[in-house]
Amino acid sequence: MRTGFFSNYLFLILLLLLCNKSYGQQPNIFQDSINNIIYSVVDSLIKEGHQNEMFPGVSAALFKKDSTQYYNYGYAKIESQVAVSKQTKFQLGSVGKLMTAIAVLQLVDNGKLNLNADISEYIRDIGLEFKYKDNPVTLHCLLTHSCGFNDVNIGYMARDVKNILPLEEYVKQSNPGLFQPPGTDINYSNFSYAIAGLIIEKVAKTKFEVYVSENIFQLLGMNNTSLYFPTGYESNDNYAGSYRKTSNGFVEVQIYPRHAIPAGSLVSTAEDMGNFVKALFNQDSKLLSADSWNLFYTQQFTNHSLLNGYSYGLEHQNINGVEAWAKVGGLPGVLSNILIVPGEFAFFSVVNTSDDRFGEYFFKTIFDATYPNTIAPKKMKKELSTKKYAGEYRSMRYNRNTEENIVSLFRDNFRVWSNLDSDTLRVFHNGKFHSYVPIDDGIFQNVELSYEYLIFKEDGNGNVVTMYRNINIGGLSVPISYEKTKWYNSPNFINEYYGFIPLTTFSGLLLTLARLFIGLVRIWKKGFFGKRLLPLRFHILFITTIILVILHTFMGPFYLLKNALEFLLGYPLVFKTASFIGYLLIPLTIGLGVLIWNIWKDRLGSLFSRFYITIVEASLLIHLAFLFYWNFL
Repeated sequence: MRTGFFSNYLFLILLLLLCNKSYGQQPNIFQDSINNIIYSVVDSLIKEGHQNEMFPGVSAALFKKDSTQYYNYGYAKIESQVAVSKQTKFQLGSVGKLMTAIAVLQLVDNGKLNLNADISEYIRDIGLEFKYKDNPVTLHCLLTHSCGFNDVNIGYMARDVKNILPLEEYVKQSNPGLFQPPGTDINYSNFSYAIAGLIIEKVAKTKFEVYVSENIFQLLGMNNTSLYFPTGYESNDNYAGSYRKTSNGFVEVQIYPRHAIPAGSLVSTAEDMGNFVKALFNQDSKLLSADSWNLFYTQQFTNHSLLNGYSYGLEHQNINGVEAWAKVGGLPGVLSNILIVPGEFAFFSVVNTSDDRFGEYFFKTIFDATYPNTIAPKKMKKELSTKKYAGEYRSMRYNRNTEENIVSLFRDNFRVWSNLDSDTLRVFHNGKFHSYVPIDDGIFQNVELSYEYLIFKEDGNGNVVTMYRNINIGGLSVPISYEKTKWYNSPNFINEYYGFIPLTTFSGLLLTLARLFIGLVRIWKKGFFGKRLLPLRFHILFITTIILVILHTFMGPFYLLKNALEFLLGYPLVFKTASFIGYLLIPLTIGLGVLIWNIWKDRLGSLFSRFYITIVEASLLIHLAFLFYWNFL
C-alpha cells in the first residue's frame, strides 16, 4: 500500500490514543470523548484514497447521533471534468436488494405475505411451480439466497430501458430451475430477488417500481432515487460515469439496464442514501414494525456458525469480532456499499470503478485502529492428512443447464494447496498467500487473520465435495459456497490438457495432405504407393467435419470465453450459428465412424492409417462428449 495509507493509519491511532487514554479497555471510536473526530478521520481516509487514484470519484454519507456528514471527491465524469456532489446519481447495483427485502417485510407486516409459505400460492397464475422434488421455495430462502437456483447471466441485461421485459415475462423466460433442495447452501441469486419482486407485484396489485417508490422512496424523502438509469444518461452531467482501472488510468465502461429490477437496479444520490441509512440505523417505524426490524437484523441463514450469513436482505459481518450488517453492490465500473454497526453508526459509499482497493483500504484502516481484533486463534488440531482438501474449487453460483457453465470455471475458481510437511493449507486471496491450520474436522483457521475460515464438507464416502468461506468485496465480507471440481472439469485440465484432443483430431489432416501429395506424384509416376490409400470419400467427409469443428470452436466455446460479457444481452448471432454447426457435427461424426468401420472390414489403406483414423475418430467422439457436457450440444 502507498505511503499515504500508513501515514493516515498511524495518524488515526494517534488521535484515538490522545482522545481516550483508556483506549485499551474501550476500543470504540464512537465514545463521547472522540465524537468530534470521526467525521474528520473518515474525510481524511476518503481524501487519501482519492489522492492515491483509487477511484475517479466517490460519494459517501456517514450517519451517527442524528447527524449526517457527506463526502464527495473526484469526478462523476472524467472526460468533462464534472465534479461529484451529494446530488450526483450513481448506479448502486445490488444495494437495491434492500428495497425488495423491505417491501416484502412490509407486506408481511400487513398480513399479505408469509415468509415460510410455498411461493406458488402467490404466483400460481404465471404457470410456474418452484419446487425441488417435494421441497417448496419460500420467501425465506429467496431473501437469504438459499433456494438452490441455478444462476442467470445470459440475457440478464437489456440494450436500453425500452427493452426491459415486464417482470412476469422475464421470470418465465429465464427460469433456470433448482439444482439442490432449498435451505442447503448459500448461492447468491439475482433470480431469487426477481421472483420476490414479482410476488410483491401480484400481492400489492401494482408494478414493483411503483410500490417501492410510494412505500419507501416517498416516505423517506428520497426524491432523486429511481430503479433504472434513463436512456441517454451518458450525456447528462447529473449521472456518474462508470470506469475500469487499467495501467493507463481509468477507462469508461457501459452499464446496461437489467430486466430483474428487484435484484439491483437502484439509482440514487449520497443525499438520498443518507436518508435511507438513517432510517435503517434508527429502525424507522414508518418503514417496518419492530418485529420486522428484528428479522432484518437477525441472521436467518448461514453455511456454518463460524461464517457470515444473510438476514432478510443484509449480509452479516464479523469485523475483528464486532457484529455489523452490510450490503455490497457491484457492477462493471461501480462499487457501492452500506455498513451499519448497530447503536453506533451507518455508512454509505459509492465509487465509480469496480476496483475495490479503496474499500479494503478504508474499512481495514477504520476497524483495525478502532476495533482491534478480539478473535483469538483456536487450538490447532492434528490432521492425519490435509491432502484430501487440496484441489480446485469453483463457486456454486452458475447455471448448470447452459453454456455459461464453462465460463464459471474461470470466473470464480479457487485453488487450495496442501503443505506436505505440515498440517496447513495454503491459499491465495486478497493479493497474497495465506496459511490455514486445522482447528476441527474439516475446519481451518487463517493463521494471520483469525476471523477467516475455510469450512469443508464431505459426502457419505468421505470425499470432500464442498467448501465454504467468506470473500472480501470492497473491504466487506460476503459468504460464498464452492464445489470441488473433478479432474475433467477443472480450469487446469481445460487450459493445459484438453487441447491435445482437438490437436489429435486436426492432425488427421496430415493423412489428407499425404493423400494429396501421393496423387500429385502419381501424375508422373503411375502406381506410386500401391493400393494402400484410404478412399477419397473418407477424406472428403473428414475435411468437411474438421472445417465444421474449427468453425464451431471459434464461433462457439472460444467466442463465449473471449466475449462473455456480450452474452449478458442474449445469444449473439455468431453463437447461434455455431450452435447449428454443432448439431451438424453429430451425423458427420457418426457417418465417419461407419466409414472407418467399413475401411477396417475391407482392409483399405495401410494398417497404420487405419489405426490413425480410428484414433482421430475417438478424439472426435471425446470432443462431442465435451460439447455435450458443457451444454454446447
